[in-house]
Amino acid sequence: MTQNLICPEFFNHELHPARADALRQTGVALSDPINVLLEEANRLAYRGTGLGRSLYCKAGNAGAIDRDVLLDFAAENFKDSNNIAVVGVGLDPEHVSNLADEYLWSLEGGSATAPTGKWTGHQESHIDGAGSGALAMCLVEGAAAGSHDALVLGVLRHLAGSGVASTKWGGSHSKLVAAAAPYTQNPFSTQCVNINNVNSGMFGIRVSAAGEEIGDVLKASVGVMAGLNTGVSDEALNAAKNKLKLEILSTYESNVGLRAATGLESIAAGSPSSTAQLLGAIDTITNDDVKEAAKRMNNSPPILVSYGNVEHMPLQRELQ
Repeated sequence: MTQNLICPEFFNHELHPARADALRQTGVALSDPINVLLEEANRLAYRGTGLGRSLYCKAGNAGAIDRDVLLDFAAENFKDSNNIAVVGVGLDPEHVSNLADEYLWSLEGGSATAPTGKWTGHQESHIDGAGSGALAMCLVEGAAAGSHDALVLGVLRHLAGSGVASTKWGGSHSKLVAAAAPYTQNPFSTQCVNINNVNSGMFGIRVSAAGEEIGDVLKASVGVMAGLNTGVSDEALNAAKNKLKLEILSTYESNVGLRAATGLESIAAGSPSSTAQLLGAIDTITNDDVKEAAKRMNNSPPILVSYGNVEHMPLQRELQ
């Protein structure tokens, strides 16, 4: 690994099969409509910046990726930058630090800050797809990983509804599900999403419904988010904070989740937080924090993307 970071070679006999594998992985990833939506959302939200570029190797540009391109990319991103975090799970911290000093010393002395992703907003895209159903995402600028705002938006996400309904009978559905249910006769889902990147993020709602009902579900969901401007009860706030704590504990209890969260926060904030620090920070979140975050969210220029049977999708201006 260190060889590839410090002095990569990228021989052709390695490059050709890797490029073919990348194209296959792209095909699998973009067969999922959610990945198509996220790809389009990033393209619109961060137009012309790093976050706006595709995550996937496309057939149209795969041929242009040769040894020289990869060497230039490695020189730009893996040297003299702060884009790398060394994370060790189940190892003594001093041992990990010594390994990094021994093998990655040439990567020290990077830039002080990472390039900022600029949010554009007021963009929309509707992609026709097979079937009678549709998916849509309405997103605004969120918060960077490792920030207090990211935790506040995490609480806001659980206040609105962070996942599919788990109640088959009864009235304990999320705010989003309860608001949209009267407008549908078919299966649907609506949930809040909070995506945190190194220096920016995306926050909003993701819905799926029958094509003829997607507009009503989306409008009802947007109305719920607008209503959070006025705050919530102390009981609802404490419940949402506890759900976010459980989510963090669940993430950090696995090695995979711990490595990913620690690496992202190390790059974004300079150093990772312990679970105790994160849970303590969540405890300090107040109703005023939630109201301010909701106001910023509702004043941020949105982007709207949809996929599937989009004939009945409302325009962005119709959601205001």
